[in-house]
Amino acid sequence: MKDSSPSLVLYIAASVLVLIGKAFGFELLMLIVKPMVVPAIYFYYLQTKAGKTNILFSIVLWSFFVADMIMLIYARDAIIYIMMCGLVSYLILIGFAIADRPSKKVTALNVVFLVILLSVLSYILFTILNLHVIDIVRHYLVYLVYGISLIALVTVSTFNYLQQSTATFLHLCSMALCVLISDLFYAINQFMVELPIIDHINLFAQFLSYFFMVRYFNSRNALINTLDYGTDQN
Repeated sequence: MKDSSPSLVLYIAASVLVLIGKAFGFELLMLIVKPMVVPAIYFYYLQTKAGKTNILFSIVLWSFFVADMIMLIYARDAIIYIMMCGLVSYLILIGFAIADRPSKKVTALNVVFLVILLSVLSYILFTILNLHVIDIVRHYLVYLVYGISLIALVTVSTFNYLQQSTATFLHLCSMALCVLISDLFYAINQFMVELPIIDHINLFAQFLSYFFMVRYFNSRNALINTLDYGTDQN
């Protein structure tokens, strides 16, 4: 494994500088450092991965990169394209999460927790969809599909962790929570109350989700490689 410290430091430094630029209105700083965030965390993934580079996971990160660049250049004028990029990433991540689901018997307590979680998230989604915002009304189906995919990602990730509390599923669940917070605070800032602190939380959660994404996938691959090695030995 190569030294991953420089890429991780660059990712952290770029993320912090973006937040500083956002807080103080330094647009030039954001234009310079925000494009570094995803490439830095991707390079960190390449240096720490336990196996071959996964093309689908690469698509996940670079789809988020495209969404970030669209957001940086066009801001609110291209939200549908941003959501489409996010949707691609969410669907791929859902596929990974479903493939990794533990085979243990589901307990009644876990079912109750998931039902409550689904109910709360569905309530939040339809509250946002019924805000009578022009952009939501025009693209209702896109917002609906995007919201459902986000709920599915959070639910499956939570289910996996409830079934088997491993480091892999902790990273997965943390990633899903960060994505949820990021999107929720973005929606609040965009359609309800526009406050700087809300936008800062959105960005912080978004950048943190990238780290947990890589941690999840690396621990996932390490586990798969270990199982494959054990199978070969037998």
